[in-house]
This record gives sequence, structure tokens and C-alpha cells, in this order.
Amino acid sequence: MNEFQQKFRHFSKLCTEDYLIRYANKGLYKRALKELDQGVHVNYTWGEASVHCQLSEGTECTLTATLDQWQCSCPSEHICKHVLIAILYDQRHQMAEEQLPAATADASHPTTEEFSLKSSDILLSQTDSSNEYTEAADSLVQELSVVKEPDHSDYKLQVELADAPSRFRWMLGNDLAAIIKSYTASMIEEVVFRLRYTEEIRMQEDTLLTVQLKTQDIEVSFTDEPNLTKALCKVKQTAGKMAKLEALLRYRMIHGINDMEVLTVRAYEAKFSLQTVQECRETLAGMLKTGLARLPQSYLAQLETLAIAAHSGNLPDIERSLRGIQGELQLFFKRHVRFSMQTMLERISKLYLALEVLTQGDISVKQQSQLVGSFRSKYFTVPSLHLYGLGADSWETRSGFRGITYYFYGLHDGEMYTYSDVRAVYYEDQQFSFAEHYAAFTPWLPSLTFSQLTGEEVLFQSVKVNEERRISSGDGAKLTLLPRTSVSEIDFGVFLMDIPSALQREPDSTSLFMEPKERLALIEVARIVEHTFNKQTQDLILTVENTEGQCMSLVLPYSTDWQSMIHRLESGFGAEKLEHFYAFVRLETNRISPISFLKGRTLLSLKLDSSSGRMGRFGRK
Repeated sequence: MNEFQQKFRHFSKLCTEDYLIRYANKGLYKRALKELDQGVHVNYTWGEASVHCQLSEGTECTLTATLDQWQCSCPSEHICKHVLIAILYDQRHQMAEEQLPAATADASHPTTEEFSLKSSDILLSQTDSSNEYTEAADSLVQELSVVKEPDHSDYKLQVELADAPSRFRWMLGNDLAAIIKSYTASMIEEVVFRLRYTEEIRMQEDTLLTVQLKTQDIEVSFTDEPNLTKALCKVKQTAGKMAKLEALLRYRMIHGINDMEVLTVRAYEAKFSLQTVQECRETLAGMLKTGLARLPQSYLAQLETLAIAAHSGNLPDIERSLRGIQGELQLFFKRHVRFSMQTMLERISKLYLALEVLTQGDISVKQQSQLVGSFRSKYFTVPSLHLYGLGADSWETRSGFRGITYYFYGLHDGEMYTYSDVRAVYYEDQQFSFAEHYAAFTPWLPSLTFSQLTGEEVLFQSVKVNEERRISSGDGAKLTLLPRTSVSEIDFGVFLMDIPSALQREPDSTSLFMEPKERLALIEVARIVEHTFNKQTQDLILTVENTEGQCMSLVLPYSTDWQSMIHRLESGFGAEKLEHFYAFVRLETNRISPISFLKGRTLLSLKLDSSSGRMGRFGRK
């Protein structure tokens, strides 16, 4: 018996009934057994790395010591009954040898073997056929359900590490880096993203260890071989490969193993132009040395050139920062009232520090990736999102972008989700009409406009979301409208604040390696008591109070795009009807900016709906 023959026979002995059924299906397995019982026999011709199998009914197969590689003369593109017959026939032959006297069992075997065995002659027990593969204690089926909390540390441990079956102990080994070696950085990043979402897990142990991801309706069965490619999953290609890794990681997390350090190193790989970083740093240093008062207007063109170089050098966040500084400089040269020296210094300081850190390179791969940023966010599929519309806000940045952001509250996880329609308008031929885009139809439901979507309660299925919980407009997502719940019946958790809490909020925390998060809140308001327009700052100020008489100012900046909205609110149009509602606001450093008002099942997005006259209808409701 050559080396491969021994390897194949060990492999066929491990091919239990459960394993073959999961790899093929139950019907195919039964048909293979039936043909064996009817007298089909197999001739084996052993090679150095494969075995040629000649079935008595004429079909020919070539097998290796794995079900990942096989060939059959039949037209089937998937594993067929002939492959199963060849494996099962060898199993029965080995069972027959074990029952023969030792002298007979030790007899030499010819290169070509032929025998005909029936199940009526030998009763084969798939689970007890090999002491190497199973133990008496492992034959019991164990099932348990685990609900994953968003925080990895909150997993409910229901299985102790010491209780893990010895055959599957490799799944809890520390050498995860070797197991995930074949995975790309983007695949690992997507799996890490999925781990943040709640997943109900069911595990079943028999001849295989099966992990079911109930929410995603995915099942992965692991063998005792420490190789993810040997795991069984009906999801094919890349999606199936990531499902295997996700199931393994969730299994390890149940046992208290934290793999985030290993995964982070593999998931984040930043490649950028160091020369461009150095050029940007030198330019900023020269700007600080010269000072704003003596800075020529030609410096704007120099910043534009640097922004283009940053784009080519794969430095998206550096490009955005440069364009932001460029926008501030334009306000300075125009002596505009909205120019802020503090904002200018903050922008320059943060960018210069980021460039300095990138130049030194003494940071982790993840931090380096965070400083470099990305041109387009990576979106990953989420099985379902139950969202409650909170309003829409139109905006324009000083770096040359305009857009509308739609806000939703996740009723399933208590997080804020957004969808943004954005255009770069720093080129002369680019325009963005807020009214047109607000009235446009959504990509998920052609009969639904964005102005309608923002006031709905919806269910997304198979929708893509990025790290900042921004929703993608890509294909594949299914949107269903649900009856909208009254806003007073929703539990908004930490986002629901009273007026004193909003006024006494702590200042925004700053971080070099992370963009400041938008701070949002819903505040219960009794009425609007005053509306004034500050001509010096060009701000509309709405003073509101709660039922206890505590007051707070909501500030809206003036813009020609929102001129009609400002006039309506300034004149008090419909304001006397706005009582006992919720104000959805953005908590900024020096002001509180309202986004929308909500009452009952109705919603008013201030910048977009007030201009069209919907404010009066909101008040009457």
C-alpha cells in the first residue's frame, strides 16, 4: 500500500454520513447507497497523488484525498453520486478487512482491486467507524443559542474553553494569522464590520461542528482539519469564504477569545505618496511663517495644486483638508463675516500634525489608514435595518461640496443612520439644486421621493452600510414602507435630551485619528416663544421653551438657497401652531442648529420643507 493509498483510506474513513450529506445532499447520498446495494462495484488504480475509480456501470472518476478536487466522466458540474459511490465503496472494503482475521487483513493488495459488498452483509456505523475521528462523549449532539451584543465583551459565554471537543480544538488555537493567510485585507475588513451587528448563533456538534448564523440564514460546518477551505458552506465563492471566517470568529468570541489585534493588522493596509506628504508639510510651514496678513492671493492656486497632488498620491483626507483651508482663505481674502481665525488655525494645526505623524511613520497600520482616509467609503451588506425617519438637512462646505443628508434612527440597535446625496461643485460646470434633489425619486423604491422617505418608517433588507453607518444607494437593497409610529412612542435612548442637558453638554472631544462625530439629539419642546434675525452674523435665532419654562436658542445660518425658509420662519409663519413637538438638532461647539421638527407621525425638515410651504400643514396637524 503506497503513501497516497494510506492517505486516501484515512480520508474516506473520515467521510461520515453527516459529512457527505452536508457536502452533497441527502437524496444524492441515498441514491449512492441504493446503487451499492444493487451490486455496483469499483475498480481502483492508485497513483502517487490521485486514484482512478472505474465503476462497473461504466462511469470513471479521479479522486484525491479531499472533496475539493475531483473529476467525473458524467456531465454534472457539482459533486455527483459516482464520487460518493467511490468513497463509500472504499469504506465498506475497509470495514470488511477489519472484520477478517488478522492474517487475511495483512495480505498484500494488488494495484487494481475489485470487490462487491452489500449493506445487507456488513452494517456500517458512520459515527463509530474510527476511534481516531470520534469519541464516545462526542457522539452526543449539543445545541445552544448565543445572542451577540454589539460590544464584544458582552458576549454570553455558554461554553467553557475546556469543554471544547478535542477534535475541534484547532478552532480555538492562537495561530489565527496562519488560518486567515489566504484572505485579502478587504475581505477581513468586511468580516470585522459584520461582527459589530447582533447575530443569533446556534451550534450543533456531531461528526462536524456546525455554526448557524440565524439572522443571515447561513450555516457553516467545520471538520477536525485546521483549514477553513475544508469547512462546508452552501454559500458559494467569496461570500461563502467570508461566511466561514465569520462563523469561526464568532465561535472564538463565544469562548472569550479576542482576535481584533490580529484582524486589524490584516484589514488595514495604507499605501500613499510620502513625497506628497512632505511637500504639503513644507507648504503649510511656509504659510505659518509668512502669516495671513502678508499671504498673497496666489497661495490659493498653490493649495489647489497640492490638493490635486494629494488626490494622485492616494491621500484623500489630506486633499479634503487642503480644500477646507482653501475655502477658509477665500473667506479671509473677501473679508467675509463668516471667516473664523480659530477655525483656520484648527484646520492648519490638525493637518500639519497629521502630515508630521505620517512622515515619521511611527504609528500602527490602522492609525496610518485613518490618517490617509479613503476616496470612497467601503460599504458592507447588512441583513436588515428597521429605520425611523428623522428629517433631512441641506448643506454646503467651504471645500466645495453641496448635498442633502437624510437622518434615520435604527430601531433595532439604537444608532443613527444617514444617507447623503453629495456633489462636488468646485468645478464651474457642476451645480446642485436642493429642491430638485429633494423631490427626486429614491433608488430603492422608484415610486417614493426623498421628501417622502425622510418622514417614513422603513425596513431595509440586504442593504449596504459603511463604518459611519451611511447607507449606500447600490443595487440589491429592498425597501419596505411600514406604518409610522408616533414620535412620542419611540425610545430614542441617549439621543433624547432635555433642554438643561443640551445646554450643559461637554465640549466636543478631538482626535487626530478619527473624524469628530456629529452630535445629534431630540429635544422635547413646548412652544416657540421668539424668532429674531441677527444681521451681523446673518443667523436666524428661534427661542424655544419646554413645559417647565426653560429656554434654548436654535440657530439657523442665512443662505440664498434658504432665503424663503428664513423669511417664513422670521415672519412667524405657522409658528404659533407649533406646540408640544420634538426638535431634532445638531449640537455644535458654539450653537445648537435645528434640522427638523417632529410631532405625532408628521415631520418638517426646516431648510427643505419650510421653503415649499409645508410648515403650515405641519402646524395644522
